[in-house]
Amino acid sequence: MLPKLGRALVKSKHLQLKPLVQGTLIKRAVSLTPLATRAFSIGTIHKVQQEELLTKVTTSTNPQPAITEASLYETLEEFKSTGNLKGAIKTVQNAQELGIATPGLYLCLVDMLRDLPFDMESCATVANWFYSEKSQLPLDVVENIDVWKSVLKLGFRFGGTYRVEDLRALVDRFTEIFDLTTLKDQHAWELLMRAYGIMNRVYGINACIAKNGSPAKKQSFYTSALLSFAATKSHDKVEDLIQKLKERGELKRHTLLKLIRCYGFHGDITRTSKYTDMCNQLYPDSASDKTMLLIAHKVALENMCRELKQTRGASGLDLKPADSTEFDQLNQSWSDLTKDMFKAEKPVDITDCNVVLEYLTIANCIDPIQFPMEKAEEIFESYMPSHNIKPNDASHRNMLVGYSTSRQYNGRRNIRLDKCLEVVAKMQTAGINTLNHPTFHSLFRACIPHRGDQYYYDNFELNSLLPARPYEHCVFKLDNRVFELEKIMLDAHIPHDRFTFVTLMTCLAAGGKTQAFRSRWRKFKKHGLQSDVKLYSAIFALSSLNPTQAKRAMTVVKCEMDREIPKDRVDWTTYRAMLDCCVAAQLPNEAKDIINEMKKQVIKVHAKKTHADDLAKWPYLDSPEFYLPMLRASVSIQGLNTTAENILNELDSKNVVCSQGIWEAKLSKLALEDDREGIQTLFNKYTMSRFEKEGKIPVPVREKASPTVPFPTAPYSRLDMTFIDVYICTLLDNQNVSLVFDVLRTLNDQTDQIAISHKTVQGIVRLAKQEQSIDELKWLSENIFPKLTDQNKGFRNLKKNIDYVAFK
Repeated sequence: MLPKLGRALVKSKHLQLKPLVQGTLIKRAVSLTPLATRAFSIGTIHKVQQEELLTKVTTSTNPQPAITEASLYETLEEFKSTGNLKGAIKTVQNAQELGIATPGLYLCLVDMLRDLPFDMESCATVANWFYSEKSQLPLDVVENIDVWKSVLKLGFRFGGTYRVEDLRALVDRFTEIFDLTTLKDQHAWELLMRAYGIMNRVYGINACIAKNGSPAKKQSFYTSALLSFAATKSHDKVEDLIQKLKERGELKRHTLLKLIRCYGFHGDITRTSKYTDMCNQLYPDSASDKTMLLIAHKVALENMCRELKQTRGASGLDLKPADSTEFDQLNQSWSDLTKDMFKAEKPVDITDCNVVLEYLTIANCIDPIQFPMEKAEEIFESYMPSHNIKPNDASHRNMLVGYSTSRQYNGRRNIRLDKCLEVVAKMQTAGINTLNHPTFHSLFRACIPHRGDQYYYDNFELNSLLPARPYEHCVFKLDNRVFELEKIMLDAHIPHDRFTFVTLMTCLAAGGKTQAFRSRWRKFKKHGLQSDVKLYSAIFALSSLNPTQAKRAMTVVKCEMDREIPKDRVDWTTYRAMLDCCVAAQLPNEAKDIINEMKKQVIKVHAKKTHADDLAKWPYLDSPEFYLPMLRASVSIQGLNTTAENILNELDSKNVVCSQGIWEAKLSKLALEDDREGIQTLFNKYTMSRFEKEGKIPVPVREKASPTVPFPTAPYSRLDMTFIDVYICTLLDNQNVSLVFDVLRTLNDQTDQIAISHKTVQGIVRLAKQEQSIDELKWLSENIFPKLTDQNKGFRNLKKNIDYVAFK
């Protein structure tokens, strides 16, 4: 019994999933057949064919005129009207090759990128022209301050994305090209301050003010400083600047509205409310509405949801935590703000409706019981039509994202995708373009496999973070419509972007489609995607779900990564994902090499890097986070016992405080070695550590008889119950029925929730029957069984069997 428990414990935190929704909350069933995807396919492909035909006619009937500067501007204007950013970029590149590209042409292109909806890859391509060392831009463009000011504004868009480094590179390049000691352009200084604010560089803002903070400066300079400090959460400096602007009589309503907007989009409800009140007091004739307060609540909830996804979601848990005080307080504030909003005579405008829809869909992602999708549906399908408010693109997108991330629907059909396809059909009816990446982002996400209330892969990060389950248990049924959706997207000439590619790979890995997984990986570069550390990390993590695929990843994918990615770019998460592959495929030699490399890289990082953002990505050398993945891997992989012993000795010599994961790894090692005496000793150590850290005084299992066993007192955490479960298993293996029931009586006195495993309960019953302990069986049936947390059909049948033996 012990070795099986050891293998289960060592994999992860052994997190328990609670039923999220007992029954469906859907008021009306929506059962869309595969015809829904075919209808979507026909509609999208028809539009693509029209576009292709238009392109062919244009290219065949219009002879190419002589290329002039005026014709280039006309071409860019045509591309802007159609949203063809790639064509615009290619036009400027061709002009550069012909030597006729002017600063004005580049300025026109950058302004176009800023005016049109944000396209990450196109903006990153143009930004790279300006900061890359291999850039071939004309010198008059590189040294043109007006072009650079527009480029810096373009760089602001990278602030909240994974490409924030592009903004850092642009700022660094700007400060290299222009001598800041002689720079007189105030607008450039203002933009530089705003960039420092987005990058959270307070010292940069202070330096800009120190060089340009004379009293004669314009009001716009101090407004930019104000917003920059607000972005860095330097609230005292914000107050000082507000006071300075008041003294100068330059605190305009426009400035306050910008400040309110800044705090609103940071989710700072307190300061958004504070400066809204200030604005209304200073300018009572132009009282502002509560849109920004709504947005502040929405962003605060969004930030909370993002954090929960990184912690609970990555471990396969539902997002609502046990202590939901913060969540409940935010919802109460939201309720107070919106309680009479939809009862007023004046209809709510479309902007506020969209913010409310987004808030409700995010809340549904966290708690689908308190916030079912029907709340959003009521506004979208009832309130808005009845008040002549036409849902726009944002309205439909909010509903689409909400359905694709909802955990409300846990029937046999993939209701999430059914609902998403229904929204897509409504968008097409309303004339809204669905032929774009955001639409397919939601559709692919809706296809991520789940089983009942088990949504392990919605926020998947590492296999070792998921609940410890056999491989077969973790393979969920895949909705085959995902392949049809991919075909529709590619037929529409929409290549995979990073999100659709990784999401599709998640679907394939979670659905056990290894051949499709491999074929997509071989072809990913055909979609114009660039491999980087994050992508490789995701592929290793997904590969570790399947032992065969994990072995292939360590022999093939790792070689690809070694060729393309320098060693100093590989991050801690990628190393952990590779160790998970080694565990899945049982590769001791490869695991040893990775463990040694992890140690070297951590030492190197802490020796060379000083920036807090860089150090936060790596654990400290004496922290349990540093040792945990290496210890877990060395315990799980056969043939690494010596490595595990060395790590444990190093932990003891450095007096590293044991985390939950370290305790589990120690317990697993002893269980796999069938060291019953060692487990009992570790159980006593753990019980005393609870007393030392938390002040929980242990109670004796036997006060008079020997041996006296110190037993942990309630309330119990998941780790406490794991130790109790394994400790009972050692007693069962030792055939000590008397002590087993003494432990159970102590446990029964301490708690009403007993979370020991099915196999442990079966072992207790089997031993009691062997020892003919009928009275003990009666007591077990009457006292312990009602308190077991994971009741199922097997438990009920076992109880019937006990009752038949004990009460006949």
